[in-house]
Amino acid sequence: METGQYLGEISALCFLHLSPQSPSLPYLLAGTGSQLLFYDLATSTMIASYQVFDGIRVHGICCMTSPDTESTFRVAVFGERRLKLFVFNVQLPDHDDKTLVNLVSVQCLPNLGHWILDVCFIQDSVDEGRQFIAIGCTDNSVYFLDMLTSTVSYQVSSPDRCLLYTMRMWGDKIDSIRVASGTIFNEIIVWKVVCGCYTPCLDNSPSKESDNHICNRKYKAVPVCRLAGHKGSIFRITWSLDGSKLVSVSDDRSARIWEVHDAKKDSKDSAEVTVSSSSGPVLFGHSARVWDCCMSDSLIVTVGEDCTCRVWGLDGTQLRIIKEHIGRGVWRCVYDPSSSLLVTAGFDSAIKVHLLHSSLPMGLTRCNGVEDHERKQIFTIQIPNTNRTGRMDSKSEYVRCMHFASENALYVATNNGVLYLANISETGDVAWTQLFRASEDIAIVCISVFPGVASSADNWIALGDGKGRLTVVRVVGLPTPEVNVSLTWSVEAERQLLETFWCESLGPTFIFTADPRGKLKLWRIESFSECLVAEFTSCFPIRIICLDASFHEEVLVCGDLRGNLVLFPLLRDLSLSTPASSVAHISPLNYFKGAHGISSVTSVSIHGSSSSNIGLRSTGGDGCICYLEYDKFEQKIDFIGMKQVKELSLVKSLFPNDNPDYAIGFASADFIIWNLSTETKVAEISCGGWRRPHTFLLGDIPEMKNCFAFVKDEVIYMHKHWVVASDKIYPQNLNLQFHGREMHSLCFIVDHTNNFQPSFIATGCEDGTVRLTRYSSGVDNWSASKLLGEHVGGSAVRSLCYVQKVHTFTDHTMSTAGAVIKQGTDLDDQEDQFLLISVGAKRVVTAWKRKSASTPKSEMLFQWLSSDLPNRKGGTKLNGSKKVETNGNVNNVSIDKPLPENTEVCGNDGNENDWRYLAVTAFLVKISGSRTSVCFIVVSCSDATVTLRALVLPHRLWFDVALLIPSASPVLSLQHVIIPELPSCKDKSQTKSVFTVISGSTDGSIALWDVTETVQTFLQKVSNLKKEDCRNFQRRPRTGRGSQGGRQWRSLDNSDKKPSTTSPKPSENKNTEDDMQDQTSLNMIQPLHVLKNVHQSGVNCIHVSDVKDSESCFSCNVVSGGDDQALHSFCFNVTGSDRRTSEMHFPHQVETSGNYQIMFSHPDKIASAHSSAVKGVWTDGRWVFSTGLDQRLRCWGVSTDGKLSEYGHLIVSVPEPEALDVRKYGINRYQIAVAGRGMQMMEFIAPAEA
Repeated sequence: METGQYLGEISALCFLHLSPQSPSLPYLLAGTGSQLLFYDLATSTMIASYQVFDGIRVHGICCMTSPDTESTFRVAVFGERRLKLFVFNVQLPDHDDKTLVNLVSVQCLPNLGHWILDVCFIQDSVDEGRQFIAIGCTDNSVYFLDMLTSTVSYQVSSPDRCLLYTMRMWGDKIDSIRVASGTIFNEIIVWKVVCGCYTPCLDNSPSKESDNHICNRKYKAVPVCRLAGHKGSIFRITWSLDGSKLVSVSDDRSARIWEVHDAKKDSKDSAEVTVSSSSGPVLFGHSARVWDCCMSDSLIVTVGEDCTCRVWGLDGTQLRIIKEHIGRGVWRCVYDPSSSLLVTAGFDSAIKVHLLHSSLPMGLTRCNGVEDHERKQIFTIQIPNTNRTGRMDSKSEYVRCMHFASENALYVATNNGVLYLANISETGDVAWTQLFRASEDIAIVCISVFPGVASSADNWIALGDGKGRLTVVRVVGLPTPEVNVSLTWSVEAERQLLETFWCESLGPTFIFTADPRGKLKLWRIESFSECLVAEFTSCFPIRIICLDASFHEEVLVCGDLRGNLVLFPLLRDLSLSTPASSVAHISPLNYFKGAHGISSVTSVSIHGSSSSNIGLRSTGGDGCICYLEYDKFEQKIDFIGMKQVKELSLVKSLFPNDNPDYAIGFASADFIIWNLSTETKVAEISCGGWRRPHTFLLGDIPEMKNCFAFVKDEVIYMHKHWVVASDKIYPQNLNLQFHGREMHSLCFIVDHTNNFQPSFIATGCEDGTVRLTRYSSGVDNWSASKLLGEHVGGSAVRSLCYVQKVHTFTDHTMSTAGAVIKQGTDLDDQEDQFLLISVGAKRVVTAWKRKSASTPKSEMLFQWLSSDLPNRKGGTKLNGSKKVETNGNVNNVSIDKPLPENTEVCGNDGNENDWRYLAVTAFLVKISGSRTSVCFIVVSCSDATVTLRALVLPHRLWFDVALLIPSASPVLSLQHVIIPELPSCKDKSQTKSVFTVISGSTDGSIALWDVTETVQTFLQKVSNLKKEDCRNFQRRPRTGRGSQGGRQWRSLDNSDKKPSTTSPKPSENKNTEDDMQDQTSLNMIQPLHVLKNVHQSGVNCIHVSDVKDSESCFSCNVVSGGDDQALHSFCFNVTGSDRRTSEMHFPHQVETSGNYQIMFSHPDKIASAHSSAVKGVWTDGRWVFSTGLDQRLRCWGVSTDGKLSEYGHLIVSVPEPEALDVRKYGINRYQIAVAGRGMQMMEFIAPAEA
């Protein structure tokens, strides 16, 4: 068994500096879990990783350059009571070669009796060539360890022996060491090491005669001062470079600066301890606990639980806020003054590198009217006729709208009908050119420029004014512009022209105009004249504010002010129309209501297409990016995915349009450019919000080339950052960004067609996110992690289930009396064959579908399929339920009227938000001869109920099929067993499948249900569903953000205005409470059998091996783990009821309704399999893998008689493991993934004789 790289929290950071003369950037060491990561900041790559401890987290790193050579480094790594010393040799690259790091030696130093808080390399006070390691521990003592002999030579203890959370040492020699300790009494104790009374050598081993002077050295601790002021526990302390100041951070959300002065001495040479308050400014700004800090000669950096990094001046001025981490916060930060590099890391495993300009603490500098800040320029300009001294009146001219022509040129339109071009020099001088002036002073209300990006010296500009007139101006010859064409005509009535649009795919010949009532007009401009080509009328009388069109795809897609998307046909014949042609009046093909809730759609684009589908992408005022597909044949729009950009409250657009890596938008009063790939903030500019006139321009590399202009108080503020892209781009993300909180579940996404492809693992987290992470061999094993989506309102994901096997259901009711379900193995035509089901808090169920489109082998893509959650009035009490059916029949279940979206199965309960789903298992059945398939989902709730649910595809209809009644205890784990093609005891030519559900409860029992008849009855009724009944009750996932949640979202389909006859009507939810009560009365299925007292407490996990067929008996192995630290296993056997049990010698037998019998054999129990609760198990019948809270992964062999024997174990780096899954690939090779506070992969190669 071998351990792999840990993916989780970063707990330590340290720079590794080359010689001061070297122009290269420093290296970076990072501690994560029990591992040490080595990064080259010049190339932003990981060049090595090392396993340091077994199961102990790396708490700190300290390094020094070896005196022998500048390329050799000594690195001390500590965690808990352990300390290791590494010696590295770094080989610098030549030309295109990579940096090589060689591990020269590893030295394990003796364990100490207390936890280690800080370590530093120092010299001997007398012999400077002799090196020591100073080790600060939680008992407020410092141990001096001789690096030559690896023995502790001195121990100096402070008289104050109180429990510490943090300690920092400063000094380069033993007698110059200063120690600052943060106590549980919210104080900082500062003491120093001085020569004092005799201290005997702690090492009793015989030493050389030349070393005797070391043991006879005299050192003692002398108090310096006690610093009081914090109102909470002190988490971190850092010293200034000269040792005269301290900075401390605390859970009182503040950082404090302290002056450290030596204590006064009396005649008896004893120090007088003084208590002083903070001598510098108190840094308030964090909204949660502050975890770490660092300090240089010019600035202070703090990071905290609010996921922000804040940069402060020494005077307490907050200079910058960086928020790019997620989850439980930023834990570590380091700053290198020589390179101005700031590195932050946290719970989300990301390591962010920022470049802080050396002038940052001095603020902005002004030169020739231009403010320069980190190579960024800020210009302030005003239009020529602005009244600079007096107040504005009704005749004053002001800016209505703007658009960038280039990074140095800006189009400005005013309320007096004037179009200006402002050319701005590098020094801030402005040259104004008037390009157009309307015949009368009427405001220009909208402007559009072709091409959409300012990359051409030939621009077509469309201006719409308050009289409803449209003016098209062609400007050539930037920066000395000339107006080549000017054309004006009436488009709408007065004040009815609100928007004008160019489409780059249509060229400057065609232009769209929009009115307030959802009507578009398409105009053709040719030979200095215009003609109306077509009118498009939306099914929603709401203003259209964005669109995209393509004659090639023959489609026009529009987004309106209320979050709706409308699709129109755009036939190629329209491009050939002449002025004599009649105007085409075009109705919508289809629409998608509430794509962005009730927030506006800010941009929409057509991206990619196939012979049958067209891809659509939109952004909105809800801070989301939505992905949709339009089916050309069925003329319907399907919602396939959504990404929430949490840093933006409004996403304005994406860049570049074809393959976007950047989101541009606003968060409150700030304009933000966000890198979607690295999850870093490219630019943040305070502007007052998106309602002000504004415009932006991005270059090929937005980190180096971006411009933004906005208007405030009649002044145009232009922020320009346009530099040569030869420099390195910051910020950088060195390590993969992962979940920011604990994970409760994971599962391998297995593709049996290629066992040797990279592994993909789906994980569900406490913050409600579901991610898909790729693992491959190499130095950086975790190569990619993609966010699939988020549960409603961020509700925690408790369990995941991957569905890849498809079973086929054939209905013989027309000709025979039975139905057949066959196990499918090769169903490439089934579009929904790979599903991922996630469940969690607030009883949310979400289904994800694997995309069937061809993708590279190293990629695997999922899209959102459907979500379901209870109605706000829903509860989980079993009120008014029907009579319990013990045989599992559901003859009374009616699906003629499917359950409306989110209808709950029980009565009201005021505490419904407290209920959560705990476990899930699912299987997929396809109805033969139909496109319909049903995913049956079994979920257990914290209210001790288990529900069999159904998701009918491709219609995305949710049904509650039956209630499975366990004992009075909640179910913690679920599995299912499907026995395919079991021969009937009456007619051997007939076969049927057996569907069995297995559960483990908090009372230690394991229960089994037979749901075969329920499944078959439901499938028969689904096959009779009429097409008109298959309405999509839910077509977009709820985000829980602002206008998307609750009643507002559910009322989106309730519109007084009926849409066009060519479009389907929105579904209406008119069910009364009586109707709902009638539908929510479900059958209940009693357990087939209950194995009581299998565990002494809760059954945390269950796993079932694949079904094996032998001599008409189908068998599988079941293994479970519980809170009682035990493992339990047994064999689960199914055979025809006519087979005699005496031949099988099974100790237990359960008969069903005459068709088959289930028997249990070979039980075994390991009472103390782990030293703590067992959290995850997996078996294939030959091997069993288990993990628990003891951070152990154990491998067990299964003998022929079912006995378990331990084969080996590993210590995992994952604190508090919560879940385990295993993938078998190749011959006798296994990959084991363990998740909890992070995730780690292990590999196991089974012996050939096993």
